[in-house]
Amino acid sequence: VLRYTFVERLVHWVVALTFIALMLSGFALGYPRAYFLSGLFGGGQTMRFLHPWFGVAFTLGLLWMLVKWARDMRMTATDREWTRRLKTYAGTGHSGLDTGRYNAGQKGYYWISILGGIVLLLTGLPLWYPWLLGGESVHRVARLLHHVTFLVMVGGFIIHVYLSTVAFPGTLSAMTTGRVSRAWAAFHHPAWFRERDYRRGVGAKRRSSVRVPAGASRR
Repeated sequence: VLRYTFVERLVHWVVALTFIALMLSGFALGYPRAYFLSGLFGGGQTMRFLHPWFGVAFTLGLLWMLVKWARDMRMTATDREWTRRLKTYAGTGHSGLDTGRYNAGQKGYYWISILGGIVLLLTGLPLWYPWLLGGESVHRVARLLHHVTFLVMVGGFIIHVYLSTVAFPGTLSAMTTGRVSRAWAAFHHPAWFRERDYRRGVGAKRRSSVRVPAGASRR
């Protein structure tokens, strides 16, 4: 089942790789004990030069995602119910709801990433160009907000990677090959799976033939 196009995957990996670069260089800039990470970028001065440009590429990728996926990421009544069943989802990988292309957790991470990216941009610009905003107190506030937002996004990124690899096997292929198994799609996103088949004129017999019994593999 095709879940993501080549362009969608390309932008996703640009955002992911630039964020990793921002994360590593950000730790080197913010924590003296992590300064050894600057060697990954050719040393301290080169890293300081590259860090904001990584941020520019990261922001452009997020803007593309905002335009492309914002409509799909609107919260619905099903999503609100999903949040109430978060404990069930964490334990079984399924909320028991007729989930569409994205569940509430994915939508939440999307909006946190978009808003976090905007905050990082707005607080990073005066750190990059000090003359944009006058006053040392403004710079201190910008530096604090930049750092706190950075740590929140690092935490979200770690959870995102864990869920996409260890927690739910079969998920990573969506962003490598672009495809997931029909069983995975039917189990995790049944409403999207049915809608996709309807759009492609797949008959009811074929749709009903894909069943994922309790305890079956989710790959």
